[in-house]
Amino acid sequence: MAEAPNGDVEFRSAIMDVFLKYPEAQSRYALASLQLENEMGIDFETQVGFSRIDGNKIITEFRDRGTSVKAQLCLKWNFDYSRCLHWREAEL
Repeated sequence: MAEAPNGDVEFRSAIMDVFLKYPEAQSRYALASLQLENEMGIDFETQVGFSRIDGNKIITEFRDRGTSVKAQLCLKWNFDYSRCLHWREAEL
């Protein structure tokens, strides 16, 4: 495995092992960095991302937790699946 952009080589290697063990998951999941959210100062304790598709763009805005939406689907969970970090409003 090549050097990861921000280090974490052992961690990424362990994740790769999981993807190799479950190849059907490779087309459904990806390892994502929170670098941009960290640069923006997003506090996932009090905020959550909401995304929508607009043509060929994915638009994400961050809202206070508890903001009501019609229906939502979680796109990104924290490491132990106890908190959703990123939602998508479900089509009704």
